[in-house]
Amino acid sequence: MARRASPLTDTEIKKAKPKEKEYILCDSHGLSLRIKPNGSKLWLFNYTRPILGTRTNLGLGTYPIVSLAEARMLRDDCRKLLAQQIDPKKHREELERKQLMDTQSSFEKVAELWKEKKSSEVEEKTINKYWRNLELHLLPLIDKYSIKEIQPSLVVPMLKKVEENGSPDMVNRLCGHLNEILNFAVNSGLIESNSCLKISSTFKSVRQRNNPRVSSEEIPTLIKRIHSANIKKKTKLLILFQLLTMVRPSEASNAAWNEFDFDKKEWTIPAERMKARFSHTVPLSSQVMALIEQLRPMTGHTKYLFTHRSDLNKTMSSSTVNMALKKMGYEGQQTAHGFRGLARTFLAEQGVQHEHAEACLARKTGGQVSLAYNHANYLEQRRDIMQMWGDYIEKCS
Repeated sequence: MARRASPLTDTEIKKAKPKEKEYILCDSHGLSLRIKPNGSKLWLFNYTRPILGTRTNLGLGTYPIVSLAEARMLRDDCRKLLAQQIDPKKHREELERKQLMDTQSSFEKVAELWKEKKSSEVEEKTINKYWRNLELHLLPLIDKYSIKEIQPSLVVPMLKKVEENGSPDMVNRLCGHLNEILNFAVNSGLIESNSCLKISSTFKSVRQRNNPRVSSEEIPTLIKRIHSANIKKKTKLLILFQLLTMVRPSEASNAAWNEFDFDKKEWTIPAERMKARFSHTVPLSSQVMALIEQLRPMTGHTKYLFTHRSDLNKTMSSSTVNMALKKMGYEGQQTAHGFRGLARTFLAEQGVQHEHAEACLARKTGGQVSLAYNHANYLEQRRDIMQMWGDYIEKCS
């Protein structure tokens, strides 16, 4: 590189015209300006790379976007790095890599990865509900922040506003969603720890409300009111079907004929429709078998047992039972999901072994493997249990 007796000036740079071949104007301490035939002017810093000992150029931007004064400042920054045996080019690459990681590790991106993973664990409508909560209250405010920036000092004020708007339940759910995402980030190696683990203690405590259900003593009255209720027959059969099989509302309303083996008297709900993502076989009591026979003339020619009133290719809503119970005067006293609690209490009162009772409700009593194992191995015990429950419900009628 040619040496100059004096540094460059702005006037000299402005007057520099393109030539047939590119040429270089030198400033000082390794800074130069490369002028190309097309007229573009690029700042370069020429230096000796630490350890390697080879000469190289580092681009510092184009003139006039980067002025002479700014180019000298950038050059001086590079010289400071060299004084610490840090290669400016390597340093820039590392900064760019970190910036790229931060972009790819924005809260929104990580949340989307969490959503994808969570979708394999819970029902689609459940993860959609979780995501909707985030879209309404958190994502618009923190979506572009790096996952590393998600700290209590950032999110607590945002959640306080949700609480002040009269939604303490929503704050509780958002804290749960947020912590799941941050724990996912920890396990993915994106952050070292979850600093928001205890943020829920900042807010008003929310009393957990289980799905309401009547007492054991009130079951006979409930059954009689179901039978005498002024509701459609198919709705009445859905209520009794869910009650007798101990399944969740959506598992009952979406029951398909091809899931049943009537020779074995079994109903196998596929894994994709189950909360735990393991298929669940329900032994069918004589009461359920009789109920299904009532359904055959109504929906036996369709895909589903409980078809929609206006579209036979669709199922009844999973909220149908709740609406019927409300119509019967049980609002706040009994829910569809609460049927499971009724059954579980009955089994406990009858002295049914804990593992067998939990298996009847397809509840998780151990790891995912033990869940599948227990359900398969308790099948014969559950036949007797489900028949006992069916006999009791019939007696209450």
